[in-house]
Amino acid sequence: MSKLKKISPSTPLLEAMILHHEEPYEIPKDWKWVKVGYLGEVVGGGTPKSGIEDYYGGEISWITPSDLSRHKSIYIEKGKKSITKLGLSKSSAKLLPKNSVLFSSRAPIGYVVISARELTTSQGFKSFKPSDKYIPKFLYYYLTSAKGLAESMASGTTFLEISATKITHLPIPLPPLSEQERIVARLDQLLGEAANYRQLLAQLPKKIEQFRQSVLARAISGELSATWRAAQEVEENAADLLEEVGLGMKKNTKYDLSKLPELPENWLWTHFGNIAKVSSNLVAPSDYLTYRLVAPNHIEKETGRLLYTESVKESGVKSPKHLFRPGQIIYSKIRPYLSKLTIADFEGLCSADMYPIDTVIYTEYLYYYMLSSKFVAYASNAGSRSVLPKINKKELSLIPIPLPPLAEQKEIVAQVEALLAQADALSDYYERAMAGAEQLPQTILAKAFRGEL
Repeated sequence: MSKLKKISPSTPLLEAMILHHEEPYEIPKDWKWVKVGYLGEVVGGGTPKSGIEDYYGGEISWITPSDLSRHKSIYIEKGKKSITKLGLSKSSAKLLPKNSVLFSSRAPIGYVVISARELTTSQGFKSFKPSDKYIPKFLYYYLTSAKGLAESMASGTTFLEISATKITHLPIPLPPLSEQERIVARLDQLLGEAANYRQLLAQLPKKIEQFRQSVLARAISGELSATWRAAQEVEENAADLLEEVGLGMKKNTKYDLSKLPELPENWLWTHFGNIAKVSSNLVAPSDYLTYRLVAPNHIEKETGRLLYTESVKESGVKSPKHLFRPGQIIYSKIRPYLSKLTIADFEGLCSADMYPIDTVIYTEYLYYYMLSSKFVAYASNAGSRSVLPKINKKELSLIPIPLPPLAEQKEIVAQVEALLAQADALSDYYERAMAGAEQLPQTILAKAFRGEL
């Protein structure tokens, strides 16, 4: 190979190869840049004519790109369909020996597997027969890393496809066989560790949610504030608070409060309607075009996080909406099991499928109770529609509320917010770590094919 000026590793392979006619990046001295066609025979596939029973259901494994959409193994033995010897002879499909490397060349481009037995493929593949120039797993890993390059070399109108001619011109850095073996062994190890890391990370969201619900469960049972309570000389009583500020709802028989779990001293069970009410205030959106609109889809389920808003004008809504004010709890009455609610810190409009809620107790305490799985269970079981569950005002007013004295409500909220801030920090870490974990395999592969492992 002639001596050529090297291109920075950050330069895209295709740009380096086509625009500069130079080696894409530097590789070790005992390696060489070749085209994959140099490695051996590249074989296309074929499909026997459909509808002819004699062509299908035989003993020859026949692989299509769709067989690989959920295939996790490096190796493959069979697909969803098989063909007969007659079907093979009546199509352009060709038998491929064991250890052939299959590369999907269209719809989509970039699936790679190694044949674990003799088989054949549809025309959606360009396959590499084994040769003494490469180790199958080495080529497998390289083609996996070169998916983006292969896609950029493809053409087509209905769907992109990389032709047999173009695939043979795909550049590959080729080490000696002994080093290919060492690279494959190292990639097996590192990519296995990376996969384990991603699996561990994938468990984190569930554990974070379990932690959140544990915090809320301990909060509304009195466990979270037990140490604080023991250190106080509490004279305040929730019954006195309810008598002083309660809304005076008549006693109901929906839930027998005497049969609910025991609460700490000075707490009591009451009903939602005794301490909170829905403040309906339907207005015409056309009179509030610059106001921000809140709908259920704007709120992240189970966290109370307001994801985004849009102006009433931008939303294009026409039907009446509720006018809400800062400090109100905005609660989605549709599909209560999704637990979508937030505390408003601005004046705006909300969907008619949401309730603006005022409360005479500490707003944040009620808010966190409404985020708890206990409240969600009550609300979900109260739904009056089967296809689109919805909780109405009466059903909402009957839900039991564990009520501590006001000072303890504030202490509970302070502790909950401190603990949930830790959960939020973990969630942020998860997002960053998962983004890195998704890139890790390609980073490892890139280093492997620069000789940096």
